[in-house]
Amino acid sequence: MFAMAQMKFATVRLQEVFEKMPETKNANKTLEELAKKYEAENATLKTEYEIKYTDYVRSRNGMPQNIRARREQELMLISQSIEDFMKVAQNDIKEQQDKLMTPIKNKLMEAVTSVGTEGGYAFVIDEAQMLYKGVNFEDITLFVEAKLGL
Repeated sequence: MFAMAQMKFATVRLQEVFEKMPETKNANKTLEELAKKYEAENATLKTEYEIKYTDYVRSRNGMPQNIRARREQELMLISQSIEDFMKVAQNDIKEQQDKLMTPIKNKLMEAVTSVGTEGGYAFVIDEAQMLYKGVNFEDITLFVEAKLGL
């Protein structure tokens, strides 16, 4: 029990530090630009669908059955294409997010580990994950920020 009393414990506000990092801001900007490109392409596809659908609805009563069936098939293919495109876009954005954020998270964890080691802490816990924090915990958020040059 005496050994536990001698241990040092620390907390850090990881999300707060992560959001302050310039790398995070740059990555978020890149992801926003990518999302806007996908949104623009999606809007183009939807506009194409709406034009063809409107044209179909306007002229379907006078169409021979085989032309009507071909147009309906074309509309279904465009609709499926839009759905497929959105799945690809979501997956690509997720992959890009992982690719951009992983090195930033690793850098943050290296700083936490460094501060924890230098400070002789037995545990460093993310404050957001804590249900209760006693008086024996030190907040090392500012030290981590300093380690990262923030």
